[in-house]
Amino acid sequence: MRRIAPGAAAIIAGIALAAAAVGDERADRAFEQAKGALARGDRDTAIARLNDAIRREPKQAKFLGIRGVVWLGKGEYAKGAADLQAAIQLNPDDAGLKYPPSAGARLSPEALRHGRRQVARMLHDRPAMAQFGPESEFLRLWAARKFAGEDLGTPIDWDPSPPLHSDAEHLAPAGNDHAAILVAALYDSGANKGRPRSFEELWAGAIYELHNVTHARDFVRLNDEADEGKVSKRAFVAGILKYELHAAQQTRAFYLHVFLPWVQKKKLSTDPTLWFCDWWDTPEGVLQSFKDRSAYPWRPYARTHDWATVQHHWRQGRFRNALRLLEQMRTEKGYAEDEEDVQYWIDRCRERLGKQAAAEAAQRTTETKKTPKAPR
Repeated sequence: MRRIAPGAAAIIAGIALAAAAVGDERADRAFEQAKGALARGDRDTAIARLNDAIRREPKQAKFLGIRGVVWLGKGEYAKGAADLQAAIQLNPDDAGLKYPPSAGARLSPEALRHGRRQVARMLHDRPAMAQFGPESEFLRLWAARKFAGEDLGTPIDWDPSPPLHSDAEHLAPAGNDHAAILVAALYDSGANKGRPRSFEELWAGAIYELHNVTHARDFVRLNDEADEGKVSKRAFVAGILKYELHAAQQTRAFYLHVFLPWVQKKKLSTDPTLWFCDWWDTPEGVLQSFKDRSAYPWRPYARTHDWATVQHHWRQGRFRNALRLLEQMRTEKGYAEDEEDVQYWIDRCRERLGKQAAAEAAQRTTETKKTPKAPR
Protein backbone atom coordinates (compact mmCIF):
# COMPACT_ATOMS: atom_id res chain seq x y z
CA MET A 1 0.00 0.00 0.00
CA ARG A 2 1.19 3.51 -0.61
CA ARG A 3 0.07 7.09 -0.20
CA ILE A 4 -0.08 9.60 -3.03
CA ALA A 5 1.20 13.00 -2.01
CA PRO A 6 -0.75 16.10 -3.07
CA GLY A 7 2.33 18.02 -4.22
CA ALA A 8 5.51 19.67 -2.99
CA ALA A 9 3.93 22.58 -1.11
CA ALA A 10 1.59 20.36 0.86
CA ILE A 11 4.35 17.90 1.61
CA ILE A 12 6.68 20.57 2.96
CA ALA A 13 3.93 21.90 5.18
CA GLY A 14 2.60 18.46 6.09
CA ILE A 15 3.36 15.73 8.53
CA ALA A 16 5.62 13.67 6.31
CA LEU A 17 8.52 15.96 7.17
CA ALA A 18 7.49 16.91 10.67
CA ALA A 19 10.25 14.96 12.39
CA ALA A 20 13.38 16.96 11.66
CA ALA A 21 16.75 15.53 12.63
CA VAL A 22 18.57 17.18 15.49
CA GLY A 23 21.26 19.43 14.07
CA ASP A 24 22.22 23.04 13.46
CA GLU A 25 19.34 25.13 14.78
CA ARG A 26 19.96 27.76 12.11
CA ALA A 27 19.75 25.10 9.41
CA ASP A 28 16.47 23.85 10.87
CA ARG A 29 15.16 27.42 11.05
CA ALA A 30 16.05 27.98 7.38
CA PHE A 31 14.28 24.75 6.51
CA GLU A 32 11.15 25.88 8.35
CA GLN A 33 11.31 29.16 6.45
CA ALA A 34 11.56 27.20 3.18
CA LYS A 35 8.45 25.29 4.15
CA GLY A 36 6.60 28.53 4.78
CA ALA A 37 7.70 29.94 1.43
CA LEU A 38 6.51 26.83 -0.37
CA ALA A 39 3.16 27.03 1.38
CA ARG A 40 2.84 30.50 -0.14
CA GLY A 41 3.91 29.22 -3.55
CA ASP A 42 7.19 31.15 -3.43
CA ARG A 43 9.66 28.64 -4.84
CA ASP A 44 12.50 31.16 -5.25
CA THR A 45 12.52 32.06 -1.58
CA ALA A 46 12.24 28.36 -0.71
CA ILE A 47 15.35 27.64 -2.79
CA ALA A 48 17.24 30.49 -1.08
CA ARG A 49 16.33 29.22 2.38
CA LEU A 50 17.19 25.62 1.44
CA ASN A 51 20.53 26.83 0.10
CA ASP A 52 21.17 28.35 3.51
CA ALA A 53 20.18 25.13 5.29
CA ILE A 54 22.45 23.06 3.03
CA ARG A 55 25.37 25.45 3.54
CA ARG A 56 25.06 24.90 7.28
CA GLU A 57 24.38 21.15 7.08
CA PRO A 58 25.70 19.90 3.73
CA LYS A 59 25.23 16.23 4.64
CA GLN A 60 21.55 16.44 5.53
CA ALA A 61 19.83 14.29 2.89
CA LYS A 62 16.43 15.82 3.59
CA PHE A 63 17.53 19.35 2.74
CA LEU A 64 19.02 18.28 -0.60
CA GLY A 65 16.11 15.99 -1.44
CA ILE A 66 13.50 18.67 -0.85
CA ARG A 67 15.51 21.21 -2.80
CA GLY A 68 15.49 18.67 -5.63
CA VAL A 69 11.69 18.51 -5.41
CA VAL A 70 11.49 22.31 -5.63
CA TRP A 71 13.91 22.50 -8.58
CA LEU A 72 11.80 19.97 -10.46
CA GLY A 73 8.71 22.02 -9.68
CA LYS A 74 10.45 24.92 -11.43
CA GLY A 75 11.27 22.74 -14.46
CA GLU A 76 14.99 22.64 -13.58
CA TYR A 77 15.46 18.96 -14.39
CA ALA A 78 19.27 18.73 -14.17
CA LYS A 79 19.47 20.59 -10.85
CA GLY A 80 16.62 18.53 -9.42
CA ALA A 81 18.18 15.25 -10.51
CA ALA A 82 21.57 16.23 -9.08
CA ASP A 83 20.04 17.05 -5.69
CA LEU A 84 18.05 13.81 -5.59
CA GLN A 85 21.14 11.79 -6.47
CA ALA A 86 23.16 13.53 -3.76
CA ALA A 87 20.39 13.00 -1.21
CA ILE A 88 20.25 9.26 -1.97
CA GLN A 89 24.02 9.06 -1.49
CA LEU A 90 23.71 10.72 1.92
CA ASN A 91 20.60 8.85 3.10
CA PRO A 92 21.66 5.99 5.42
CA ASP A 93 21.14 2.52 3.90
CA ASP A 94 19.00 3.91 1.07
CA ALA A 95 17.78 1.10 -1.18
CA GLY A 96 18.40 3.37 -4.16
CA LEU A 97 22.18 3.43 -3.64
CA LYS A 98 22.80 0.33 -5.73
CA TYR A 99 19.41 0.05 -7.39
CA PRO A 100 19.30 -1.85 -10.69
CA PRO A 101 16.07 -1.10 -12.64
CA SER A 102 16.35 -4.62 -14.06
CA ALA A 103 17.72 -7.63 -12.21
CA GLY A 104 18.74 -9.18 -15.51
CA ALA A 105 17.17 -12.50 -14.54
CA ARG A 106 16.67 -15.11 -17.24
CA LEU A 107 12.95 -15.47 -17.82
CA SER A 108 11.24 -18.24 -19.72
CA PRO A 109 9.23 -17.45 -22.86
CA GLU A 110 6.10 -18.51 -20.97
CA ALA A 111 6.86 -16.12 -18.10
CA LEU A 112 7.48 -13.25 -20.52
CA ARG A 113 4.22 -13.97 -22.33
CA HIS A 114 2.45 -13.84 -18.96
CA GLY A 115 4.12 -10.51 -18.20
CA ARG A 116 3.12 -8.98 -21.52
CA ARG A 117 -0.48 -10.20 -21.09
CA GLN A 118 -0.73 -8.54 -17.68
CA VAL A 119 0.62 -5.25 -19.04
CA ALA A 120 -1.87 -5.37 -21.92
CA ARG A 121 -4.72 -5.96 -19.48
CA MET A 122 -3.53 -3.17 -17.21
CA LEU A 123 -3.43 -0.68 -20.08
CA HIS A 124 -6.86 -1.85 -21.26
CA ASP A 125 -8.32 -1.27 -17.79
CA ARG A 126 -6.36 1.95 -17.17
CA PRO A 127 -6.15 3.54 -20.64
CA ALA A 128 -4.48 6.69 -19.32
CA MET A 129 -1.37 4.54 -18.83
CA ALA A 130 -1.18 4.07 -22.61
CA GLN A 131 -0.69 7.80 -23.18
CA PHE A 132 2.35 8.66 -25.31
CA GLY A 133 2.03 5.33 -27.17
CA PRO A 134 5.37 3.85 -28.30
CA GLU A 135 7.27 6.67 -26.58
CA SER A 136 6.47 5.14 -23.19
CA GLU A 137 7.21 1.58 -24.31
CA PHE A 138 10.16 1.47 -21.88
CA LEU A 139 7.67 1.48 -18.98
CA ARG A 140 5.66 -1.38 -20.45
CA LEU A 141 8.76 -3.48 -21.11
CA TRP A 142 9.98 -2.94 -17.55
CA ALA A 143 6.60 -3.81 -16.07
CA ALA A 144 6.28 -6.95 -18.22
CA ARG A 145 9.48 -8.35 -16.72
CA LYS A 146 8.27 -7.62 -13.19
CA PHE A 147 4.88 -9.25 -13.90
CA ALA A 148 6.85 -12.20 -15.31
CA GLY A 149 8.43 -12.66 -11.87
CA GLU A 150 11.87 -11.15 -12.42
CA ASP A 151 12.13 -9.97 -8.80
CA LEU A 152 9.53 -12.02 -6.93
CA GLY A 153 10.51 -15.32 -8.55
CA THR A 154 6.89 -16.23 -9.34
CA PRO A 155 4.36 -14.60 -11.71
CA ILE A 156 2.40 -11.51 -10.71
CA ASP A 157 -1.10 -10.75 -12.01
CA TRP A 158 -2.85 -7.48 -12.78
CA ASP A 159 -6.10 -7.14 -10.79
CA PRO A 160 -8.52 -4.46 -12.11
CA SER A 161 -10.43 -4.28 -8.83
CA PRO A 162 -10.22 -0.96 -6.98
CA PRO A 163 -7.90 -1.10 -3.95
CA LEU A 164 -9.62 -1.09 -0.57
CA HIS A 165 -7.48 1.31 1.43
CA SER A 166 -5.34 3.44 -0.90
CA ASP A 167 -4.55 4.31 -4.48
CA ALA A 168 -2.41 1.18 -5.03
CA GLU A 169 -2.07 -2.15 -3.24
CA HIS A 170 -0.87 -5.69 -3.79
CA LEU A 171 -2.04 -9.16 -2.87
CA ALA A 172 0.38 -11.83 -1.66
CA PRO A 173 0.60 -15.17 -3.47
CA ALA A 174 -1.51 -17.83 -1.77
CA GLY A 175 -1.85 -21.47 -2.81
CA ASN A 176 -2.40 -21.56 -6.56
CA ASP A 177 -3.14 -17.83 -6.74
CA HIS A 178 -0.41 -15.54 -8.02
CA ALA A 179 0.54 -12.31 -6.32
CA ALA A 180 -1.29 -9.34 -7.83
CA ILE A 181 -1.20 -5.55 -7.93
CA LEU A 182 -4.16 -3.15 -7.93
CA VAL A 183 -4.12 0.52 -8.93
CA ALA A 184 -7.11 2.85 -8.52
CA ALA A 185 -8.39 4.54 -11.68
CA LEU A 186 -10.01 7.43 -9.80
CA TYR A 187 -9.45 9.43 -6.66
CA ASP A 188 -11.92 8.15 -4.08
CA SER A 189 -11.58 10.92 -1.49
CA GLY A 190 -10.43 14.47 -0.89
CA ALA A 191 -10.70 17.49 -3.15
CA ASN A 192 -9.99 15.34 -6.22
CA LYS A 193 -12.65 12.72 -5.47
CA GLY A 194 -13.95 11.22 -8.72
CA ARG A 195 -11.14 12.66 -10.83
CA PRO A 196 -9.29 10.19 -13.07
CA ARG A 197 -5.68 9.60 -12.14
CA SER A 198 -3.12 10.78 -14.63
CA PHE A 199 -0.53 8.86 -16.64
CA GLU A 200 2.19 9.66 -14.08
CA GLU A 201 0.00 8.94 -11.05
CA LEU A 202 -1.05 5.54 -12.39
CA TRP A 203 2.45 4.50 -13.41
CA ALA A 204 3.93 5.68 -10.11
CA GLY A 205 1.41 3.50 -8.26
CA ALA A 206 2.03 0.46 -10.44
CA ILE A 207 5.81 0.76 -10.27
CA TYR A 208 5.73 1.16 -6.51
CA GLU A 209 3.57 -1.94 -6.04
CA LEU A 210 5.71 -4.00 -8.42
CA HIS A 211 8.56 -3.21 -6.05
CA ASN A 212 6.48 -3.58 -2.89
CA VAL A 213 5.04 -6.98 -3.83
CA THR A 214 8.53 -8.47 -3.57
CA HIS A 215 8.06 -8.12 0.21
CA ALA A 216 4.75 -10.01 0.15
CA ARG A 217 6.17 -12.98 2.04
CA ASP A 218 7.59 -10.64 4.70
CA PHE A 219 4.14 -9.10 5.12
CA VAL A 220 2.63 -12.59 5.46
CA ARG A 221 5.23 -13.49 8.10
CA LEU A 222 4.35 -10.35 10.08
CA ASN A 223 0.67 -11.21 9.84
CA ASP A 224 1.40 -14.73 11.10
CA GLU A 225 3.35 -13.32 14.04
CA ALA A 226 0.45 -11.01 14.86
CA ASP A 227 -1.96 -13.93 14.54
CA GLU A 228 0.13 -15.82 17.10
CA GLY A 229 0.28 -12.86 19.47
CA LYS A 230 4.04 -12.48 19.04
CA VAL A 231 4.25 -8.85 17.91
CA SER A 232 2.82 -5.64 19.35
CA LYS A 233 0.65 -3.31 17.29
CA ARG A 234 3.39 -0.67 17.06
CA ALA A 235 6.04 -3.21 16.08
CA PHE A 236 3.66 -4.65 13.49
CA VAL A 237 3.00 -1.25 11.88
CA ALA A 238 6.70 -0.36 12.06
CA GLY A 239 7.64 -3.68 10.43
CA ILE A 240 5.33 -3.14 7.49
CA LEU A 241 6.50 0.45 7.14
CA LYS A 242 10.13 -0.72 7.00
CA TYR A 243 9.42 -2.85 3.92
CA GLU A 244 7.23 -0.19 2.33
CA LEU A 245 9.93 2.43 2.83
CA HIS A 246 12.42 0.09 1.13
CA ALA A 247 10.06 -0.20 -1.85
CA ALA A 248 9.55 3.58 -1.81
CA GLN A 249 13.31 4.12 -2.01
CA GLN A 250 13.52 1.72 -4.96
CA THR A 251 10.66 3.57 -6.64
CA ARG A 252 12.42 6.88 -6.08
CA ALA A 253 15.60 5.48 -7.67
CA PHE A 254 13.56 4.25 -10.65
CA TYR A 255 12.18 7.76 -11.03
CA LEU A 256 15.63 9.29 -10.92
CA HIS A 257 17.33 6.88 -13.31
CA VAL A 258 14.51 5.87 -15.67
CA PHE A 259 11.43 8.08 -15.59
CA LEU A 260 12.93 11.50 -14.97
CA PRO A 261 15.38 11.40 -17.93
CA TRP A 262 12.43 10.62 -20.21
CA VAL A 263 10.40 13.48 -18.69
CA GLN A 264 13.35 15.80 -19.18
CA LYS A 265 13.76 14.76 -22.80
CA LYS A 266 10.07 15.44 -23.49
CA LYS A 267 10.05 18.57 -21.27
CA LEU A 268 6.98 17.36 -19.37
CA SER A 269 5.88 18.55 -15.96
CA THR A 270 6.35 16.02 -13.19
CA ASP A 271 5.42 15.58 -9.53
CA PRO A 272 8.39 13.96 -7.74
CA THR A 273 6.36 13.53 -4.56
CA LEU A 274 4.43 10.79 -6.36
CA TRP A 275 7.75 8.92 -6.37
CA PHE A 276 8.57 9.45 -2.67
CA CYS A 277 11.11 12.20 -3.24
CA ASP A 278 9.80 13.78 -0.01
CA TRP A 279 10.66 10.79 2.22
CA TRP A 280 14.13 11.23 3.74
CA ASP A 281 14.13 9.52 7.08
CA THR A 282 14.50 6.18 8.84
CA PRO A 283 11.44 3.94 9.21
CA GLU A 284 11.20 4.97 12.87
CA GLY A 285 11.45 8.65 11.97
CA VAL A 286 8.79 8.27 9.30
CA LEU A 287 6.52 6.41 11.74
CA GLN A 288 6.90 9.13 14.37
CA SER A 289 6.06 11.79 11.80
CA PHE A 290 2.64 10.27 11.10
CA LYS A 291 0.68 11.45 14.14
CA ASP A 292 -2.84 10.79 12.86
CA ARG A 293 -3.79 7.27 13.97
CA SER A 294 -6.70 7.28 11.50
CA ALA A 295 -4.36 7.74 8.52
CA TYR A 296 -1.47 5.90 6.89
CA PRO A 297 0.37 3.86 8.08
CA TRP A 298 -1.81 3.26 11.14
CA ARG A 299 -4.74 2.82 8.80
CA PRO A 300 -5.14 0.05 7.73
CA TYR A 301 -2.25 -1.77 9.41
CA ALA A 302 -3.23 -1.13 13.03
CA ARG A 303 -6.67 -2.49 12.14
CA THR A 304 -5.08 -5.55 10.56
CA HIS A 305 -3.22 -6.16 13.81
CA ASP A 306 -6.44 -5.72 15.79
CA TRP A 307 -8.16 -8.41 13.77
CA ALA A 308 -5.23 -10.78 14.18
CA THR A 309 -5.30 -10.15 17.92
CA VAL A 310 -9.06 -10.80 18.10
CA GLN A 311 -8.56 -14.14 16.37
CA HIS A 312 -5.66 -15.00 18.68
CA HIS A 313 -7.78 -14.29 21.77
CA TRP A 314 -10.64 -16.31 20.30
CA ARG A 315 -8.51 -19.37 19.66
CA GLN A 316 -7.10 -19.13 23.18
CA GLY A 317 -10.60 -18.93 24.65
CA ARG A 318 -10.00 -15.40 25.93
CA PHE A 319 -13.41 -14.16 24.84
CA ARG A 320 -13.51 -11.26 27.29
CA ASN A 321 -10.22 -9.91 25.91
CA ALA A 322 -11.50 -10.30 22.36
CA LEU A 323 -14.76 -8.55 23.26
CA ARG A 324 -12.93 -5.66 24.89
CA LEU A 325 -10.84 -5.09 21.76
CA LEU A 326 -13.82 -5.46 19.43
CA GLU A 327 -15.81 -2.89 21.38
CA GLN A 328 -12.88 -0.49 21.05
CA MET A 329 -12.71 -1.22 17.30
CA ARG A 330 -16.42 -0.43 16.99
CA THR A 331 -15.83 3.11 18.28
CA GLU A 332 -13.13 3.89 15.70
CA LYS A 333 -14.37 5.94 12.77
CA GLY A 334 -13.55 5.30 9.12
CA TYR A 335 -13.99 1.54 9.03
CA ALA A 336 -17.49 1.20 7.62
CA GLU A 337 -16.34 -1.74 5.49
CA ASP A 338 -15.97 -4.04 8.50
CA GLU A 339 -18.71 -2.75 10.83
CA GLU A 340 -20.82 -5.87 10.23
CA ASP A 341 -17.84 -8.14 10.90
CA VAL A 342 -17.07 -6.33 14.14
CA GLN A 343 -20.67 -6.69 15.32
CA TYR A 344 -20.76 -10.36 14.29
CA TRP A 345 -17.73 -11.17 16.44
CA ILE A 346 -19.02 -9.06 19.32
CA ASP A 347 -22.19 -11.15 19.28
CA ARG A 348 -20.19 -14.40 19.11
CA CYS A 349 -18.00 -13.32 22.03
CA ARG A 350 -21.03 -12.41 24.10
CA GLU A 351 -22.61 -15.74 23.22
CA ARG A 352 -19.51 -17.63 24.33
CA LEU A 353 -19.23 -15.57 27.50
CA GLY A 354 -22.90 -16.27 28.24
CA LYS A 355 -22.33 -20.00 27.80
CA GLN A 356 -19.24 -19.82 29.96
CA ALA A 357 -21.14 -18.00 32.69
CA ALA A 358 -23.99 -20.53 32.51
CA ALA A 359 -21.54 -23.45 32.63
CA GLU A 360 -19.72 -21.91 35.60
CA ALA A 361 -23.00 -21.35 37.43
CA ALA A 362 -24.07 -24.94 36.75
CA GLN A 363 -20.70 -26.19 37.98
CA ARG A 364 -21.04 -24.21 41.20
CA THR A 365 -24.55 -25.62 41.75
CA THR A 366 -23.31 -29.16 41.20
CA GLU A 367 -20.42 -28.69 43.61
CA THR A 368 -22.77 -27.26 46.22
CA LYS A 369 -25.06 -30.32 45.97
CA LYS A 370 -22.13 -32.69 46.27
CA THR A 371 -20.72 -30.97 49.35
CA PRO A 372 -21.46 -33.26 52.35
CA LYS A 373 -23.19 -31.78 55.36
CA ALA A 374 -20.98 -31.17 58.34
CA PRO A 375 -21.56 -33.67 61.23
CA ARG A 376 -23.39 -32.41 64.25
